[in-house]
Amino acid sequence: MRGRRRRGQFALLGVIVLAVTLLAIIASRPPEPAFAYERGPMQSAQLIHLARYCLAVGCSNDTLSRLVGELAAYNASEPLLMYPVVQAYYRSLASTSRVENYTFFTITTLRGSETVALGVSAQAGSVLNTFSKTVRGVTYILKNTTLTYCHVYASPFFPTPADAPPCPLSMGLSGLVYCPRIYDPNGVAEIRQIGPCTWAVAVPGNYTLRDEFGVPVKVLVRG
Repeated sequence: MRGRRRRGQFALLGVIVLAVTLLAIIASRPPEPAFAYERGPMQSAQLIHLARYCLAVGCSNDTLSRLVGELAAYNASEPLLMYPVVQAYYRSLASTSRVENYTFFTITTLRGSETVALGVSAQAGSVLNTFSKTVRGVTYILKNTTLTYCHVYASPFFPTPADAPPCPLSMGLSGLVYCPRIYDPNGVAEIRQIGPCTWAVAVPGNYTLRDEFGVPVKVLVRG
């Protein structure tokens, strides 16, 4: 379980290290089309980071556009050599037991238009049982359930590993699958990882946890 997550982390880290190396080469010699073509991996990683930040602070299309504008302004003053982002939009989907959040970026590269996307899914199972728990003098009725929580990083530079765990996304993104750590900032819920991107959680009804990037993890309890 940990090995798979580490392989996913190492895969993303490898892409970023490669991109940084290529950017260092570009900085040390006059720009050439052969090197400009390779800026894509670093830009994809930067846009994924920007998308996670947008979700963490409360994403909307206005917020996402503002962040892309700030990144473009920074690109104009620093040698990031980023391709133009011609479109960015955010979308959220919800059902009785699943919450999905997406951010999509369209960039214009030397190969034409390409898409970089982040998909985040939180899928809760049925309630297994309940129990009481007192935290700081307050008693809660916690409901035991399972939670599948995952990120998918989609880009031409992020292929899907053969052993990637499934991530329930209605829009069917494919790419690098990552299982972020999750926690309860209020210290009420109980959380235990039981498989790749799968946790046993006990929450007081519909409840919001956080992942390691600060992204809200909404648990919609059934039953």
